[in-house]
Amino acid sequence: MDDLFFERTVKRDNGKLAKIFPVVSITALVIFAVFLNGIPILFGYNIIYFTGMVTFGLAYLEYRLIKSLNIEYQIEITNDNFQVSKITNGKKIEPLADFSIKDCESIGPITSDKFNDDIEQVEYALNCTSKRNYEVSDDIWYVFLTQEGVKYIIVFDYDSEMYPIFRRYNPRGTLRQDA
Repeated sequence: MDDLFFERTVKRDNGKLAKIFPVVSITALVIFAVFLNGIPILFGYNIIYFTGMVTFGLAYLEYRLIKSLNIEYQIEITNDNFQVSKITNGKKIEPLADFSIKDCESIGPITSDKFNDDIEQVEYALNCTSKRNYEVSDDIWYVFLTQEGVKYIIVFDYDSEMYPIFRRYNPRGTLRQDA
């Protein structure tokens, strides 16, 4: 029996938010910094050291906030082990889910009728697709499982290489590819 392995990294497309937010927030920060540093000088107070430190701190926080919008999701399947991790700014890896495919109650496309039944039962849904709001398509699949009494769904971008792994380790819970 051969070992099966699949790995995929999906970059999150933040859409208009990724373009508008940095411009608006940097503009607001510059305007705030001008007032914060300029008004005390106009009134004769030389506290530029303190206001400069506050401005520098706010600029650093702004930098960190903008960088935190750069999100990727990594899906790794090794034999029957399914792992999902969130990668922030290309550096920080945060594990989100780790479970056995055998434990899944259902696996299939979100276009199936089973998905509508499953989504009503969940307490937590994790969107690991490239879009903030995934669109209904046969290329978007989900896994539904209960772990430690919590029912949740993970929605992800499907690749045809995943199907044989799902069928091998959970033939009853895996919906047909054309379903």
